[in-house]
Amino acid sequence: MPWVHKIHTASIKRRGILPWAVALLFFATSLSARILLEPVLAGMKFLTFHPAIVAATLICGWRQGVFILLLSTVTAWYLFLEPTNSFELKDPSAAGALIGFLLVGAFNIVLVGALRETIRRVELAKSVQETLFRELQHRVANNLQLVVALLRNARRNLRNPVVAAETLNDAEARILAMSELHRRLHDGTAYADGLERLLREMLGHAFRDLPVKVTVDVSGASDLTIDQMTAMTLLVNEAAINAAKHVFSKGLGTRFEVALSKNENGHLHLVIKDDGPGMAGAAETESGSLGKGIMEAFATQLGGSLEVAPGAGTALSVEFAHE
Repeated sequence: MPWVHKIHTASIKRRGILPWAVALLFFATSLSARILLEPVLAGMKFLTFHPAIVAATLICGWRQGVFILLLSTVTAWYLFLEPTNSFELKDPSAAGALIGFLLVGAFNIVLVGALRETIRRVELAKSVQETLFRELQHRVANNLQLVVALLRNARRNLRNPVVAAETLNDAEARILAMSELHRRLHDGTAYADGLERLLREMLGHAFRDLPVKVTVDVSGASDLTIDQMTAMTLLVNEAAINAAKHVFSKGLGTRFEVALSKNENGHLHLVIKDDGPGMAGAAETESGSLGKGIMEAFATQLGGSLEVAPGAGTALSVEFAHE
């Protein structure tokens, strides 16, 4: 119902005393109508108060609706129930009428309140959907740029058929891996069990039957947006693919670690390590250089830059601010 949506959109902008003033205006209008129509509504003591309760709840909120319900009950009791201008109840049916009015009014408040909550949830879902769609478009554009970079890298090696074939196969494998991981990440339940479980599943797939001891500690992941979690997962996945190819499949290492923590300056710090010979040897190859370029691109998506620590093994780090 478009008119309900417009009323709800307008009502959520009201704060402070204004909702109470609007609710009192509804009450005053209903009371004035009841007094003016006394000759006609003599047998219907509460009729004009119901629209005021519904309108106050819909436009102002359930608290204002309850307030108008109680105020209407007291006013109708004093002014319109016999004996009038008194809170004395001589007729048992009058007490029944009061209780009935309270029950019907409370039901209306619950019903209208549920309608408001439903509209709020629909609006929230719409907002989240629009945000996710924008993030998806942005992510797809970034990763299409990566595909272009992969193909350009392969084109540079066309003069050497053997190297060109290897580079194209490597590019194809990476594109397929990113595509499969994207399908997994765009599942609505991808992050339902937390980022750590998702990373472990992804690393298990990347290493398959290789004898690798995996350690994952992402205690700082609560500050990540969905866009950052996706970029981080793709970065770790690329690091794992490189380590599997250049380290673990050759028996040059057995440990792979992922850690995400918060620095003293409030920034997040991602560290990815393996105990292999380091990136120097891998980076000399076309596929090693290609993998590093992809990881640098994902680090940029995170909002930082890829750093390679000196020393034994490969230690990659990215420092970035949470959004």
